[in-house]
Amino acid sequence: NSRTSKCVLPALQLLMSYSSCVVLTSILLNNSLFYINSIMLYKLSRMIGLSDTKSYQAALLYTLNPASIFLSVGYTESLFSFFVILGLLIREQDSQLYFICFALATGVRSNGLSLVFFILYDHILTMIKSGNILIVNLVCMVIQTCISIAPFFWFQSHLYKLYCNDGNNGSAWCENELGISYGYIQTEYWGVGLFKYWEPKQIPNFLLAAPMFTLVIAILINWATEHIKNFKDLRATYTHTDYSNISFLKHHVCNFQLAGYLHLGGLTALALVTMHVQVVTRFIVANCPYLFVYCTKFERPMSRIVLCYFVVYSVVGTVVHSTFYPWT
Repeated sequence: NSRTSKCVLPALQLLMSYSSCVVLTSILLNNSLFYINSIMLYKLSRMIGLSDTKSYQAALLYTLNPASIFLSVGYTESLFSFFVILGLLIREQDSQLYFICFALATGVRSNGLSLVFFILYDHILTMIKSGNILIVNLVCMVIQTCISIAPFFWFQSHLYKLYCNDGNNGSAWCENELGISYGYIQTEYWGVGLFKYWEPKQIPNFLLAAPMFTLVIAILINWATEHIKNFKDLRATYTHTDYSNISFLKHHVCNFQLAGYLHLGGLTALALVTMHVQVVTRFIVANCPYLFVYCTKFERPMSRIVLCYFVVYSVVGTVVHSTFYPWT
């Protein structure tokens, strides 16, 4: 620790202990990333077609998000969110290198595994629009997917060597053929599993998470309402052609932006049925930066309700978390 402490804000160690110095460093780092993330989200919003005003609103909502306390203290959400937003920015520039950021995000938090969806979606979309299964796309998709998930499996391999190769039986998960501890630990020690959290005693936690679930449902309904009429009108224009269904699918249903809605909806559904629901707020905030872009599409009074929800949870969360009470 003495050697490490020399690398962590050495001047501050004249004023405080090593542990206090580490805490302060993590807070400064995470708040800096929090600020950078809001700027990148603004740029991401502009790149996907939002006006300057709407992009600013998305960035502002991010800074006031209901899980902001977890992006400001010594948690990994800010760093994880940094790589997620950076990867999505690179993706919007039509660069295939965004998978590197997704790999780094997976190295920070295992939640990054869900980002593989964007890789699969983009390559499958390319093949749908081209009308052919391209070998190059398949090879790139496999390589990018493997690299994106590699940090997770590297860490699991490290744990296996650390705890399962000492000559004894070790933990029960050591008997796993793949040597992966993640699922066992989540189930055994955290009680994570399909509907395992659906108990009467967890109703307060469901109520705590209810605003985020409601918000995501409202976003998906808003998207469907906005597009369903356009879908019907566009579909009608293709009904008299031989390739109507294919053309409609290529150009109006399977588009680049649809992936964000599918990713948001899928993660929310996963959280609802398998996770400790009280963490869904920071889970969605860190994993789905498009959430804040979608929130700017609400009209009054819904937009004001969303803003009130963000502000109340941000303020209350800061107070409750800092006093060591459980929070989302």
